[in-house]
Amino acid sequence: MTSTSPLLAAVVGTPITHSLSPAIYRAAFAAQNLTGDYAAVDSNADSIAAVFADLQSQGVRGLSVTMPLKEAIISLLQSVDEDAVLLNAVNCVDFNNGVATGHNTDGDGCCDALEQQGGALLGGAHAVVLGAGGTARSVALALGRRGTRVAIINRTAEKAEELVRTLAPAAQEAGGDIVIGSLSEIARAGVLVNTTSVGMNSEEMPISANVLHRNLVVLDAVYSPMDTALLKAARQAGAVTVDGLWMLIQQARRQCVYQFGWNPDAVPMREAAERELAARRK
Repeated sequence: MTSTSPLLAAVVGTPITHSLSPAIYRAAFAAQNLTGDYAAVDSNADSIAAVFADLQSQGVRGLSVTMPLKEAIISLLQSVDEDAVLLNAVNCVDFNNGVATGHNTDGDGCCDALEQQGGALLGGAHAVVLGAGGTARSVALALGRRGTRVAIINRTAEKAEELVRTLAPAAQEAGGDIVIGSLSEIARAGVLVNTTSVGMNSEEMPISANVLHRNLVVLDAVYSPMDTALLKAARQAGAVTVDGLWMLIQQARRQCVYQFGWNPDAVPMREAAERELAARRK
């Protein structure tokens, strides 16, 4: 891509230099033979209104939204889908038909990675989600909507209780459920997802390796390092593992469907992200 290519989409947030979205989207555009570029635009809650208006005036077809703007951007949108309303968080905006519409693809990206890379069967499954923050909320809702019984384990009981109170009804309507859980739930679970930051750039584990077993599909949303201590321990226990980069790729694919109407091949997106990460380590 050259700097003179038309701007098709962008990611907004701060700090933004760490974002892999430009590399991932440019690879998707190239695979689709689509001429255009993707920008990373540093923006905070004070500047997002002006940045949003400027990008919209340039004719961008979509925005990816990262921290700390997933809630702040909602007031600028003309429409927000049901899941994003429940989560009070938007990570994807499309401008189809001249209407700025917000979505949240984090949870479905996690579920897609569990199914496609991990071989998980989510309908009727038991899952344990570690954490109760924004990522945990989106993952729990998406799992519940696919008919999974989800147990939330979090150090702060109040956050877990609020998550369950807000999201369990939507999961129950789809044949799933979201409940407060404990570590003992892992023994009968088929899926384990870590949404906490424990293990990021460290060898820490969010749980003891003793509770891991071979009937699990384990996804760690952390992807720095790619192969976290949790994933290593899970493999040693015989579990199937899925790294956090696959979740990032799959949620980006979901964004492309909303913004451009096509679902790009995951492989070149993954390869581009790995090249970018390797270049940053040099």
